[in-house]
Amino acid sequence: MLLCRFLMAARGPKSIYQEHLPLETIVEKLNNGDLLKSTLRIHQKHHGIAFLANPVKSERDILVEGNNQNRAFNGDLVAFEILPKENWKLNKSELLTSLIGNSTKEADLPIMGQNEIKFQGKTYDATNVEEKYLQKTAKVVGIIEKVHPRKAMGYGKVYNKNYALFSPLDNRVPRMLIPLNEFPKGFAERPNDFADNLMIGLVKRWELNGKFAMGSLLKSIGGDKDDLVVAATEGILTENDLDDSPFPDDIDAEIPDFEIKPEDVAKRQEFDFRKKCVFTIDPATARDLDDACSVEEVGDGIYEIGVHIADVSHFVYPGTTVDDIARERTTSVYLVQRVIPMLPRKLCENLCSLNPGVDRFSFSVVWKMRKDGTVLSTKFGKSLINSCCKLHYEHAQDMIEEPDRQFEEGYLPKIYNGYTYRDLSKKVNILHEVAQILRKKRKESGSISIQQCKIKFSLNRENGMPSGLGSYKSKESNKLIEEFMLKANVSVAEKLVEHYPDNAIIRRHVGPKENVLKDTKKILTRMGIEVDTTSSKMMQEALNKLQHAPNQPTPVGLVVASLLAKCMSLATYHSSGEFDSPVDYFHYGLSMELYTHFTSPIRRYPDLIAHRQLQAILEGKKKSPMDFDEVSELAELSSQKKYASKLASDKSGELFLWLFLREQVTMHEAACVVEIGSESIDVLVLRYGIQVRIWRDYIGEKVEFQSKEKEWAHITWPADGDKPKCSKRYELLDNVVVIMKAGKQLFKINGALPRPDSSNDVHVPSVEGFATEDV
Repeated sequence: MLLCRFLMAARGPKSIYQEHLPLETIVEKLNNGDLLKSTLRIHQKHHGIAFLANPVKSERDILVEGNNQNRAFNGDLVAFEILPKENWKLNKSELLTSLIGNSTKEADLPIMGQNEIKFQGKTYDATNVEEKYLQKTAKVVGIIEKVHPRKAMGYGKVYNKNYALFSPLDNRVPRMLIPLNEFPKGFAERPNDFADNLMIGLVKRWELNGKFAMGSLLKSIGGDKDDLVVAATEGILTENDLDDSPFPDDIDAEIPDFEIKPEDVAKRQEFDFRKKCVFTIDPATARDLDDACSVEEVGDGIYEIGVHIADVSHFVYPGTTVDDIARERTTSVYLVQRVIPMLPRKLCENLCSLNPGVDRFSFSVVWKMRKDGTVLSTKFGKSLINSCCKLHYEHAQDMIEEPDRQFEEGYLPKIYNGYTYRDLSKKVNILHEVAQILRKKRKESGSISIQQCKIKFSLNRENGMPSGLGSYKSKESNKLIEEFMLKANVSVAEKLVEHYPDNAIIRRHVGPKENVLKDTKKILTRMGIEVDTTSSKMMQEALNKLQHAPNQPTPVGLVVASLLAKCMSLATYHSSGEFDSPVDYFHYGLSMELYTHFTSPIRRYPDLIAHRQLQAILEGKKKSPMDFDEVSELAELSSQKKYASKLASDKSGELFLWLFLREQVTMHEAACVVEIGSESIDVLVLRYGIQVRIWRDYIGEKVEFQSKEKEWAHITWPADGDKPKCSKRYELLDNVVVIMKAGKQLFKINGALPRPDSSNDVHVPSVEGFATEDV
């Protein structure tokens, strides 16, 4: 016995994980078909559950549990192998539905085991049922690309005399042991003083036998009330690997001064719009104005419509410091309280921004177009403009709703170049009329607009803290601009692919994940809702039926939209040469054969690539300024950064909602039941489009909670003073009132349900949704 223990000690602790295969072995096995590859997606709330895309698209994704994730992180590109069938999981709900549906004996009750069901004297498990009732499982054998930055914000506590245990707020990141000597002075002696200090940890390695990863402390960023926003924001940016460092002090020196030379006028003579009525329409808070519009009647019911985009390429040259930084960032990041720009402010708010009353360099797409939206001709060219007005969406909306309104003095911004508000109102309404037709045609071709509410905050000017909540409204003026930006992006995409079929920068959107869509249809069926998901057009028609009026979805419509949105894949950037057939360029959400991003080069680097490629075409260059590999590499990075930017933006919203609720104590909101679990109810808060989980423990003391998972929950409240015992049954799609509270942990929102006999008159709003178009 002693010898056995000695030998075990000599060998060291038993390995928990499997050694990763070398990359060259992975490549060989992938080529031979012995391995598969996919991006690992770890469940946000259950880190022991992860999924990989199934190579058979019609089947559900492949499950990766616990140690089989083998130290890979969320978002990593991994190599994996599917486990033998006896290791697959029984899909109990589907099998149970089939068994009970085929049974004629009402008294039959199934007995549920860990991975089996006993029914009518027979045991069903992974070895004796059809594959359609099984969940395939897999294990990760190697990491092809470490996409996750291995950084996370969280809190530390003393673990032993040498290490602290760092617990990330993101459950998908492992806990890590970090040397105590890396923590602030006094941490080991006075741990309570640092209990609320946010910190940023970095996973450095994760051993085969490691219960915890080994890490390093990157920074202690604080967490007192006064600096919580700054600390949490720094953490959000760091764990999403987004750069918010200041631009170099001397960067402005390499940016050319603004000067229109005679040769510039000569080159842009055909596209000199400085004496024409060009104007911008943007949010009231916008400072980087990167698009403007113009429209002129040229006779016989034909319009010349122009979209004029900031000519960033005139100031930013390949190989310069400012271009190198923009290439690394690839996107501006929009947080609740600040914007992290892709370009220095000298460019994005001054030289490139299409500010009113000053000459600006631009890149234009100009169509000759009939009133019915039929395009007769398309021209592209470097241009010059002098915007006559910086309209806000609210101004344009007023012009659409009241074309002949006499605006009171001071309401509209200053109008330059001799034009009047009547000139602007007429042109806004022409563009609106054409935009409506273009949008109708796009919808008829199958474009889908999944409308979801999006929360917005009012901030206290003195301390920057949230002082109010609201939701964004998308009105006709927003859609006017959206439609012509879409049109410009499509026109440029067609031009780029025509001339550079092997390396044009394109934006691609594959269809929804079939397996997720299939499961969503089942959820909707349980709710009593049938949605035809055979095409984007049919889905849009189903959503249209769930509206009070156009652009005003019912509560049920918001729930359906929320569920369908989760089925959608993310749009991504690519080099056109990555695909064998032009069919693969298709953008599902917009139902367009070709699409790219051209209209926002101030805040997106792919748009700058499109500008440079289009300019090369106009100059007659047969070779693209970027080869296939360079475009592909930048496209992949841009897709990753755009997704990271979205995650950071969403997390910033969660932070400010938590801060707002922390000061409000509680908030009562109208909601709709979307999921019922064994111990919880999930609701969609209608006004803000956020989902909140209501755990039985948060409803109240001595509350009885009974449920049939995915169908109903029955809650009983005890007598309380003069209030007798009461109860209520909750089912899917029930309208409820949810009580929202800030949890103790940062970002955590707790939900509760009020007693049915209490006064909770909360209006169920008619919500104008925010259209999540891919512009």
